[in-house]
Amino acid sequence: MVRSVIPRPYLAIVGPTASGKSGLAMRLAKRWNGEIVCCDSVQIYRGFHIGAASPTDAEKQQVPHHLFGVANWNENVDAHVYAQWALRAIEDIHSRNCLPILVGGTGLYLRAVMGPKFHDDLPNDHKLRDRLNQKSQTMLRKLLARLDPKRAEQIHENDRLRHLRALEIRILSGRCFHELTREVSEVDSRAHVIVIKPNRSTLHQSIAKRTRQMLTEGLVAEVEGLLAAGVSMNVKPMQAIGYRQVCEHLQRSSSTDDLLEKIIVATRQYAKRQDTWFAQVQAKARILSPEEFDEDAFMTSVVNAKKDS
Repeated sequence: MVRSVIPRPYLAIVGPTASGKSGLAMRLAKRWNGEIVCCDSVQIYRGFHIGAASPTDAEKQQVPHHLFGVANWNENVDAHVYAQWALRAIEDIHSRNCLPILVGGTGLYLRAVMGPKFHDDLPNDHKLRDRLNQKSQTMLRKLLARLDPKRAEQIHENDRLRHLRALEIRILSGRCFHELTREVSEVDSRAHVIVIKPNRSTLHQSIAKRTRQMLTEGLVAEVEGLLAAGVSMNVKPMQAIGYRQVCEHLQRSSSTDDLLEKIIVATRQYAKRQDTWFAQVQAKARILSPEEFDEDAFMTSVVNAKKDS
């Protein structure tokens, strides 16, 4: 898909989990004739609501939402597939003379939209992946740490799918992931990016509050329902933070307090890795922290760019 199919600007609101991205996106969409596009690797899956902090039905009625709950649990929606979907959604929103607003915390998805050529060129070999998949998670972790230590630091130790893909890329290309990402073609100049980056104390409080809310709203029951419907514990969305810990909780019959603490710790670790991703974006795109964010000035520049395109 060529870049020229998107002649007008779009907005991207990104940052660590529980940082307030969705609330800001809703406010901007209501005021500036926007429509929201999912940029989250769990929210795109059908049936994953509470643990993914997906938008509510009421929010969807207030503002049009796209790509939320569009994939089945057994589909592997990688960055390249997501980028194709997102680019089509952006084009569709532009056709109604509305402003596309990408929202989420999946940095790889955002990078795929802003520089998709890189992801089209990444090598793959399903036979190699099948051979790697025969190894234990511990062996995969050790192998990636030896071959590409920087990439290993960015992936959670239990994220098997990303370990497999990272090793596949490293072995086939002969190069580390960060070396390849430096070759991403110039970021789409029409992407206006806001990175939400609250201070660590505020973020940790938000993470704890949201985790408690998820458990109160029935996260455990949601996972039990997914498992009862035949969803495997090993599929990509079930390996996401929150869902993975609940699966372990159900297997081990641990306490609710223990489950709460494990989700909070894992979420904090993930937020730190997200900061690493979005630090890479900062060299390529227009970034504003919440403290610097002047909504009127920023959005006026976006709207003016839209008129000039």
